[in-house]
Amino acid sequence: MRAFLRTWAVGYINPSAFARALEGKPAPHWGLYAQLLRGAFDSLLLYLPLYLLGRQPPTPSFLTFIPTESYYGTLIWLTPIVFSAQWLIGGALMHVILRLSKRRSDIDQLLNIGGMEMLIIGAFLLVWDWVWLLAGGVDQYFLGISHLLIDSWGIVIVVVALKRLLGVPVWLGVLLNVAGLAVAMPFAVIIMRSPL
Repeated sequence: MRAFLRTWAVGYINPSAFARALEGKPAPHWGLYAQLLRGAFDSLLLYLPLYLLGRQPPTPSFLTFIPTESYYGTLIWLTPIVFSAQWLIGGALMHVILRLSKRRSDIDQLLNIGGMEMLIIGAFLLVWDWVWLLAGGVDQYFLGISHLLIDSWGIVIVVVALKRLLGVPVWLGVLLNVAGLAVAMPFAVIIMRSPL
């Protein structure tokens, strides 16, 4: 448990130390634990309070079976599912691209790297969102752009970890991250909603 927390913490300040700390750790176990923790954080610390406060998302529901009025309530249980799907799809996509380019790949390591990175960035974004909510905040578009800028730190973390753990060149690591974002973003736009 201490090693997990230490690895999580070091990801905020030193991607190289994060990659070293992740080396040899149980895979994909740590990625799964990280992903479940991130989903629980967002469900219980963001969407549950918003639902209890009677807030509604600024963008109406695109899914006809979920009314906009209770969308945050639905996100309490739907968020961990969406995050887990993004984690698995992103890891699988990276694995397929690496294998098609005839490079070494390890799906378990990819899931560990991706899950931990999503926890590192996701926990920060949770605090970031609450700062803007409590301050009377900005609009959902500014918040979304700020999320993308913060996600750039996640790209650095993943690229460094891919290079150290799997020998993936930097250019390909960046490409893998862009491909992962291209798959995750439409999924998030359809289902997830901004807290502002």
